[in-house]
Amino acid sequence: MLKRSKWPWHLLLFCFVMLFASIASGCTNILPAKDEDMDEGIKVLIVAFGSREPIPDMKVTVRDMDTDQLVTTAISDSEGQVTLAGLEVGKRYLFVPSSVSDSSPMSNNSSGVAKIVKVQKDTSYVVLETYYQKENQRIEVPVVLQNPQLPHGCEITAMTASFNYYGLNLSKMKMAKKYLPTKAIIEKDGKRTGPDPNKAYAGDPSNELTGTYVFAPVITKVARKVAKDYKTNLKVTNLTGASQKKIIETVQQGIPVMVWVTLDLSKPKTKEGWYIEGTNSKPKMYRNLHVVVLTGYEDGKVIVMDPLHGYVAHDATKFFSSYKDMGSQAIAIEK
Repeated sequence: MLKRSKWPWHLLLFCFVMLFASIASGCTNILPAKDEDMDEGIKVLIVAFGSREPIPDMKVTVRDMDTDQLVTTAISDSEGQVTLAGLEVGKRYLFVPSSVSDSSPMSNNSSGVAKIVKVQKDTSYVVLETYYQKENQRIEVPVVLQNPQLPHGCEITAMTASFNYYGLNLSKMKMAKKYLPTKAIIEKDGKRTGPDPNKAYAGDPSNELTGTYVFAPVITKVARKVAKDYKTNLKVTNLTGASQKKIIETVQQGIPVMVWVTLDLSKPKTKEGWYIEGTNSKPKMYRNLHVVVLTGYEDGKVIVMDPLHGYVAHDATKFFSSYKDMGSQAIAIEK
């Protein structure tokens, strides 16, 4: 004979209700999740290049890549980690590590190396590598940003930064107005005609609508004139066609190298261009050409001073692939 259960009737009723709720809800939890369980944010770890040693008490600044607006700042803990919440899936952000003493993460003395991150649904961890503890591993080219005055002036801005590495303290605007040869693209009878980018800048680098680009031969000529006018002993070398090994060796000798690549290291994007004046040639126009200053290389990564973002790290293979796609154009300025 079975003994009657001695469980209180109200406890049995509670178990029945919970069992029913569990079946009805499938695999979901019976109790609602806390907010932090639903969005734990993205964990960021700041480490030193090479050693990968975590660096504590560093500031992380996050900017929206589309609007360049500040999104958030935070300070890492004693283990070099910080958690950032509220970043949107599908958007690109610029993560910049810097010393807490830096008034601006884009200041000339900033030790941080920025990283562009596109947030995916499964993005839960971001590692930021920096030279904060290894200052001697990269060339300290001052940060010079092209915006807002020169939205299409990456070439002359990169050249200005390269000269300023040697203590000249030049102005990007003076360099653009006094030294950069420019010619307008003219449309007549439905035909657009403009200069050869190997001979002059097409359009106006300060104009969002009419600015385009210029190639290495022009910047080489401009840089040599600047070096002469300012009575320096600096030597300007057009390294166009140089191998990856040659360019890296040049940088490792303490010489900054200007490099033509694309904005995001993707394949070059083009659209209909203009007829080169005096010819029937009409090459395609680049939509994503960009020029940066290569300042360091380590562990398969290059460090560049990007006129749009400051210091940024890139995979070396992708970087030099983009360099080749853009005609392997590069310029070195050295003592």
